[in-house]
Amino acid sequence: MITLNYLHGFNSAALETDTKVGELATRFDVNRINYDSFASREAIIESITAQSVEGEATAFIGTSLGGYFAAVMGQRLARPAIMVNPSCDPHWALAHYRDMTLENYKLPEQPPKTLTSAAIDSYRGTALSTHPADYPIAPLLVLDTADELLDARATLARYASLGEALVFEGGSHRFEHMSDALDGIAAYLNRSAPSAS
Repeated sequence: MITLNYLHGFNSAALETDTKVGELATRFDVNRINYDSFASREAIIESITAQSVEGEATAFIGTSLGGYFAAVMGQRLARPAIMVNPSCDPHWALAHYRDMTLENYKLPEQPPKTLTSAAIDSYRGTALSTHPADYPIAPLLVLDTADELLDARATLARYASLGEALVFEGGSHRFEHMSDALDGIAAYLNRSAPSAS
């Protein structure tokens, strides 16, 4: 069975009780990775690398900022990557939270954190490429069209060159169609990493 390295979004957490994690776990092994989403890009990559399960029977999946890092890690390690409602240009997307101090609703016991300009600026010039040749394995784009934070249709238009996408009408930025996406994700993984099926 393939192992999915699961990456949460900005100011969130990957919890065993998460609905999306539970739905993925019905078909795949899920390695939940928790990282400090307020850190710099390189620090986050180091944290993800340290926690990732590696090997032929692995892939990356993430939502929002985690979708960005799923693609980054897939690109670096030549593994399949599934980007769910991804933040494809965090330098732009995170700018809305510059110098804001936020509580994590999933981890209420933790003190609030502030997103610094230095952390945001670490993403400058690192938007995900739209060119398939830049990826050893083209990532899979998965979208809810009613994403209230990121323009799903603009993302689809910009990254259509990467290949197939799974698009679901309605939903939200949290992504509400994981159970509906499982067959498409499995098909993508079987095509991308047949040795892992």
